[in-house]
Amino acid sequence: MTPFQRLFSSLCVAGLLLWGPLALAQSLPGGGPAGEEPVAIEADQFSFDQQSGLYSATGGVRLKQGELTLQAEAVEWEAATGDARAQGGVRLEREADVMEGEAISINLETGLGTVSRGRAFLKERNFHLAGEEIERLGEQDYRLLNGSFTTCDGKRPAWKFAASRIDVSLGRLARARHVRFYLMDIPVLYLPYVAFPAKTERESGLLMPRFGYSDKRGTEVSLAYYQVLGQNMDATLYLDHLSDLGLGTGLEYRYIFGDDNEGTAKGYHITGVSGEADRYALDWQHQGTLPGRVRLTADAEYVSHNDYFDDFGEAAEEYNKDQAQTVVTAGRHWGKGNLVGQVKYTKDLEGDNDLTLQRLPEVNYTLVRRRLGETPFFLRFDGTSTHFWRREGLKGERLDLRPSLAAVFHPLRGLAFEPEVGYRQRWYWTSHEGPGTAEEGIYDLSARLATTLSRVYPLGGERVSGVRHTLEPRLEYSYLPDDAQDHLPFFDSRDRIEGENRLTLSFINRFTARLEEGGGTPTYHEFLYLRLAQEFDVGEFRRDGEPGEPERPWGPARAEIILRPTRQSYLDLDASYDFNLGSEPVTDRFTAYHGRAGVKDGEGNGLRADYRFRRGLEEYVSGGVDLAWLAPVYVGYEQRYDLDGGRDLEQVLNLEYRAQCWSILLTLRDRLDDRSFIVGFSLGGLGRVARVGGSFGGGSEE
Repeated sequence: MTPFQRLFSSLCVAGLLLWGPLALAQSLPGGGPAGEEPVAIEADQFSFDQQSGLYSATGGVRLKQGELTLQAEAVEWEAATGDARAQGGVRLEREADVMEGEAISINLETGLGTVSRGRAFLKERNFHLAGEEIERLGEQDYRLLNGSFTTCDGKRPAWKFAASRIDVSLGRLARARHVRFYLMDIPVLYLPYVAFPAKTERESGLLMPRFGYSDKRGTEVSLAYYQVLGQNMDATLYLDHLSDLGLGTGLEYRYIFGDDNEGTAKGYHITGVSGEADRYALDWQHQGTLPGRVRLTADAEYVSHNDYFDDFGEAAEEYNKDQAQTVVTAGRHWGKGNLVGQVKYTKDLEGDNDLTLQRLPEVNYTLVRRRLGETPFFLRFDGTSTHFWRREGLKGERLDLRPSLAAVFHPLRGLAFEPEVGYRQRWYWTSHEGPGTAEEGIYDLSARLATTLSRVYPLGGERVSGVRHTLEPRLEYSYLPDDAQDHLPFFDSRDRIEGENRLTLSFINRFTARLEEGGGTPTYHEFLYLRLAQEFDVGEFRRDGEPGEPERPWGPARAEIILRPTRQSYLDLDASYDFNLGSEPVTDRFTAYHGRAGVKDGEGNGLRADYRFRRGLEEYVSGGVDLAWLAPVYVGYEQRYDLDGGRDLEQVLNLEYRAQCWSILLTLRDRLDDRSFIVGFSLGGLGRVARVGGSFGGGSEE
């Protein structure tokens, strides 16, 4: 029940508890009926007209029952009809909700009635309502005549909506006619009709329009209509005018079926102008379980033109896309067996899509490690059948099977030795561009020697009582023969399995703190993870090289660090260092490096930075800062910079002013080939009601 409902219901209860116990109290000194909460009534004078059945109380009438208090100068109640009237400084309080008015007329049996020149405060959403008349028409239906509402405190609110008539259906919609929007008692906007959510439930209707300008899209006007299709589905329709691109129409459909089947389907179409071709985009996200315990997931995305995301993407991960990919997967598992079928279609947004290889379909069966009786041996099987297709070029099918046998031995306490041998067999059937039929088998060997060492260091601190250090050294070996495979068709990396004869030594360190946070139950926080690894190429060490050519059996050393000093700070480092580059400066021997760090204080202030480097491929840095120190002004800034090319990739500035009951947000974005702005205006309790600029047709705003 909403606070507004509770106020009217409380008034009904107040009348019943006031007059029923009062009449009985004249004959029963003990008070009202057994089991009712005690009622305290104060008044200067009581009277009863036996002929009309009218009860009256006047002079500072005050009723107190639990958390409910009703005050008025005069109260009348007709026992025959249940009609009650209170007037003169009427005030009804329950918990923190308050209703006031000059007079209240209500039927205690139906709960329907009217408050004259009334005001109400509903604490749950900080709603302030006022009107010449506030009328309850039904269980959840109300009407305000010459009324207003706001979520701002004070006699002169920062904003308010006023209307000649407001119809409210709690949990659904509020509809207002002849609406004036006020800023500090100054009218700034008139609308003949407005509908807005008084929600807990959804309701069909027009959404707020959006206006703006973009370098690429020109002047934008966007309209949206929201339609409820049932308890488990809805749809949003879009109509957009883009002066430089054309007319846009879109549909977003959301659904929930059964216990766990849910998804969203979107479609958007642009009718081109000035000779431009029409463009469209499709998107489908789904997850759920079909009959027969088949798990279906879909992540489908398709665009008609390669530049679609470049024109309409807002974030870097959108407008930098080089492909649009559709993946639909259906799978079922039986015990340790898992069967998965997948359709994967990729559209290349940078090259010739006719040459892009598609997997239509791919079927995989996996039998996870299964112990053979009481022996230390385990059997595993992986099998994949793939149909490769493209419009131009080599097509065909590949069947890839790999059974393997592994074992787990414990030669010493705490030491585990896990050898494994596998055999991979591949069969091919290709189009005329390939060899027709081909096959190849190859075996592989691997082994792992590992142990875990742990020690607890008691600290005795009030906050940190101890630290556990865990060390996990591992020695791994892998071998693949270097067999010729040029006679096989080439679809992907599985068709050219390179020879391997390699040892990998790694050390994993974990540091976990025991935190005494009160309540008697400690918590544990892993504040440091450190992994050091180095590879040794046995094949390279044994290779007979050319005279003067140095041997380089040692691969790059890799270090991974995950540091969490507190729950609100982090430092992650992942670096590869090549010792073979002895002639290079120390700083130039890194082949790859990724570092990111950040800190926040939980009050809106934060700082973050990210650096990525791969030798010969990329080097860029990004960072951001959020500031709440200037509250009620909040500032956010993000920047990405290409160090390799010496240019800014993107700059984003967010400025927000937050008042007690409203806020305004300005976003400025400057990237390589586009500049745009977004202005968002939010009213407390109602959410975002206006937005100018930015993207369109990208989903409903709630």
